[in-house]
Amino acid sequence: MNPTSVIGSAVVAALISGFVSIIGIWISTRTTRGIHAEKLTFDQEQARRKTDADIALAEKKLALDRAFAAWKRKTEFAETVLADFYQVKDIISGIRSPGSFGNEGQSRPREPWETESDTRKLNNYFIVIERLEKKSEFFSQFIARRYQFIAMFGPEAAKPYDDLWKVRADIIISVRMLLQTHQRRDLGSIPEDRKAWETTMGWLHAAQDPIDMRINQIIDVVELICRPVIQDVAP
Repeated sequence: MNPTSVIGSAVVAALISGFVSIIGIWISTRTTRGIHAEKLTFDQEQARRKTDADIALAEKKLALDRAFAAWKRKTEFAETVLADFYQVKDIISGIRSPGSFGNEGQSRPREPWETESDTRKLNNYFIVIERLEKKSEFFSQFIARRYQFIAMFGPEAAKPYDDLWKVRADIIISVRMLLQTHQRRDLGSIPEDRKAWETTMGWLHAAQDPIDMRINQIIDVVELICRPVIQDVAP
């Protein structure tokens, strides 16, 4: 065998082996880069999806938090309003209760024509006014909630407040009329009118108390507005 041929064959083999190695390294590098690029793309897509999911979850939680806060605020306000009307019923019942305690009624200015009997009678009437004045702060807070109640439940929510305020006004007017007509209480139709006024202020018994009936009807309306909200479950 020719040594030159052997050396030449070895060189060619080495060159081919080196070329194959280079090709292998190039292919390996290219494959690695491709895999890395695909992994990077995959990771980026996963990160984007996670970010989108986190944003969607945060938006959903925010919407739920807002819905819960609105539900809680509306429910608590409905409970407050309904409790207010029940308290008004008790207050008006106490205001209209006949009889006096201590010096009730004595803040009324006395007229020159009054006898001792007149004074006692008129002071007793005036007790209702005094009792109402002592509850003026409560009634101010009570009526202040009217507009918020309308804002939450619609225009029809004004009616119970308006009707209740009319009841309060009718009681005050009845007492004022009893005071103003007392000196001429036996003239014309005044005796019959005074019976109606005394019934309104609660000092003349009636089979069905008109004020109690009106207040109960008002509370029934408030119940229809508030009770569904109070009994509703949280969103």
